[in-house]
Amino acid sequence: MEEVKGGSSSSAIRSSNIGFQLLKKCGWTEGTGLGVAEQGRLEPIQVHAKNDKQGLGSRKINNNNKNKRHQLLRDSTSKDNEAKKKAKALSKRAKKLQEQEKKLQDKEFERAFFREFWPDNV
Repeated sequence: MEEVKGGSSSSAIRSSNIGFQLLKKCGWTEGTGLGVAEQGRLEPIQVHAKNDKQGLGSRKINNNNKNKRHQLLRDSTSKDNEAKKKAKALSKRAKKLQEQEKKLQDKEFERAFFREFWPDNV
């Protein structure tokens, strides 16, 4: 596709274009689509020059919408933080319960061991 300063062109790319040359080296023939079954697009993708200094996907947002968006972000992060704190507290409690369970199992094993070898003492 030939680059045009103000926008894009819908004409086919020239044979001097580096993209054209790379496609040719990869086995592409002019007039066929891209892909295994040559089902891909025949025309190049349209290109539009972007001259402003904003990033891709940005758009002008009035202050009211911007403030709402920031408030939503703050609310969601505070909810996330609360959920993380709850999860952390639950995980601490779960670890404590697991430790208690392990101690009880060890104690029961010890009792069973003594019962087996010294049934009169236990």
